[in-house]
Amino acid sequence: MENTFNNYISELSTGVIVLDKFICIKYLNSSALSMLDTSLKASKKKKLNEIFYEEPDNFQNFKKCLTDNRNFSKVDALLFMKGGKKLLCDYFIQPISNASLGEGLIVEIMNKEYSNEIKERLRARTNQEVTSAFIKGLAHEIKNPLSGIRGAAQLLSHKLPDAHLKEYTDIVINQTDRLTSLVDNILGPNKKPSFLVQNIHLTLENVITLIQHELDEEGIEITKDYDPSIPDLYMDSYLLEQSILNLIKNAKESLVEAGETSPKIEIHTRILHREFLGKSRHKTVCKITVLDNGPGIPENMKESIFFPMISGKNQGSGLGLSITQGIVSQHKGAVRFKSEPGRTEFSILIPIENKISEVTLRTVHG
Repeated sequence: MENTFNNYISELSTGVIVLDKFICIKYLNSSALSMLDTSLKASKKKKLNEIFYEEPDNFQNFKKCLTDNRNFSKVDALLFMKGGKKLLCDYFIQPISNASLGEGLIVEIMNKEYSNEIKERLRARTNQEVTSAFIKGLAHEIKNPLSGIRGAAQLLSHKLPDAHLKEYTDIVINQTDRLTSLVDNILGPNKKPSFLVQNIHLTLENVITLIQHELDEEGIEITKDYDPSIPDLYMDSYLLEQSILNLIKNAKESLVEAGETSPKIEIHTRILHREFLGKSRHKTVCKITVLDNGPGIPENMKESIFFPMISGKNQGSGLGLSITQGIVSQHKGAVRFKSEPGRTEFSILIPIENKISEVTLRTVHG
């Protein structure tokens, strides 16, 4: 198959399968590999029904397209793959016959589940952004009066005739400081990101060093599974450390509250290809996952888990995930989660920038 053809269809967001006249696989682009949960090496030259099957037709339409030399399209097709996975999609079949490709079929697959998932993510993200903006605006309005209350309490304490009365002004000052600290947490990190090209695994190791003692005290085992092929990221390591630390602390607190007998936390790094983050599709993405074997997130909290002041923990402030999401958004990334009893995973997805300026590289490497 010609390289120019491969290069063209490899960039398509829809899945493309090229079949020969025996309905054996000649080529799949990266989107098709992802949709069908396979690799080119594992699928090439195999019959299509060895990769997936469809009931009740099971490729009768594919065969008719070859024999009758006609196109065929199907809406809301359900494809069954090995391992029990299913794919809801639309597909379009077109016969081909030319010198470079030979005789066969081109199958274009549109993943409907993925489209619905993207729409749902955008809806949830919009709701979170509106709520966060409202709460942060309210926090700004609260902060100014708090400064006035604290200053007035300090002045009053100097004018009180009896020393024991200062206990009351001390209470006002201490509680005002506590509220100010809470407001600062709602507003998130007050430093602007300082982006440099840095190694994500060094950042993760720093986080583990910071929290290792706490995990050891609680008897929580932590394991790592890193992908060493991940290139350096354009990121603020300090802010990302804070966001990852929040996820690990949440996992720790969940395990402790649940009283898990064999508590475990895992940290994984992986590369994803052609991934949507918000409305943009990125060629390569770094995925950092924090996984625990705790009780999971209650169903009634999953819709609002990233909202500020929402927490499933008895002692939680509900700010950690909101702050983490804000930091990751500054990196043009996203935070996602999956949760069921016995397995909860939160993932940070950061786009891998292919083009980094020489100025940035000189900043990092001196």
